[in-house]
Amino acid sequence: MTLVLLLLGGPLAAQTGQDRAEVEAGRRAGAQIERALRVVTDPATNERVTRIGKAVAAVTERPQLPWTFKVVEHRTPNAVALPGGLVYVTSALVALVRTDHELAALLAHEAAHVALRHHQRLEREATRTNLLVLLVAVLARDARVAAGAQLVAGGILSAFGRELEREADLAAVGYLLQTPWHPVGMLTLLERLAREDALSGGTDPGAFRTHPTWGERLRAVEEELVRRGVPLHRRVAAGFLRLSVEEEGSVGVVRVNGQAVARVTGGRPRAEEVAARLDRVFNEDPSPLDVRAVGVLDEWSVRVADQVVLVMTPEDVRAFGRAARDLAHEYAQRLREAIAEDRRRRALRG
Repeated sequence: MTLVLLLLGGPLAAQTGQDRAEVEAGRRAGAQIERALRVVTDPATNERVTRIGKAVAAVTERPQLPWTFKVVEHRTPNAVALPGGLVYVTSALVALVRTDHELAALLAHEAAHVALRHHQRLEREATRTNLLVLLVAVLARDARVAAGAQLVAGGILSAFGRELEREADLAAVGYLLQTPWHPVGMLTLLERLAREDALSGGTDPGAFRTHPTWGERLRAVEEELVRRGVPLHRRVAAGFLRLSVEEEGSVGVVRVNGQAVARVTGGRPRAEEVAARLDRVFNEDPSPLDVRAVGVLDEWSVRVADQVVLVMTPEDVRAFGRAARDLAHEYAQRLREAIAEDRRRRALRG
């Protein structure tokens, strides 16, 4: 399972007229794809992909292109970028990403192929290959045309494809840093795809591989994130231990993955303070065993590892009619259960 780069187009210059020629070439290739695969028409799916895709495209080297993002029905996770800014993603790949951060990373990777003019470079390396046939065959997984076309292109494009994929991965990190989405999404997306590939029994095509190995790509992205000073916290990008806060009258409620773990007096402001402390400790991916209710003299608190995340107050005792000790033990138990359930879910679903 890979993020596929197979691009079709003619030689380009920076001039507007030649950009129009590139757009036209992409549209011709897109028409071939849409004859092979059904375009998804669900409004919510299209709004999400288009909104995120265009926000990412706006920070690339070529924001002036008429960027278009489409989802096509297919059971195999896949994506392709065409010259001129036309990007196709399969429905299976949209379903596979866990958060908008990972979807933004996927679209940033594909946009990078266009923004960095990878199709122009690819065509110079594959002048004898019918790239249109190859593109449709690989995205659609059409065995009638893929058998010959993929092997013909494989030997020609193997080493070249590795270089382009690394460039696109690293460029995507830079784009994401200029958007609301977390750049670690590029890392968690690749980890997700590598896991799915292993579970599906994917085989290494050897000399015909046009992408780096998952390990190579993951190492390169990790190094780029570190170089840019981005902490390698995966929680937000991968969507685990999700925190939310709401208000019920004068009581603030802190939720983890939708489940209430604490109710506090002081309304939303105090609940947000508790959530902010949890946010910091959750980045370290704590174990349920790290959560404790601790009493020192008359003060009871909930701690994760050595960090205090919630202190019971006299107002809490009066409002809820329970001893501070009982409240601390209850909230610690709820937090342990939430963390344990989150870990079970990740072990099963990734």
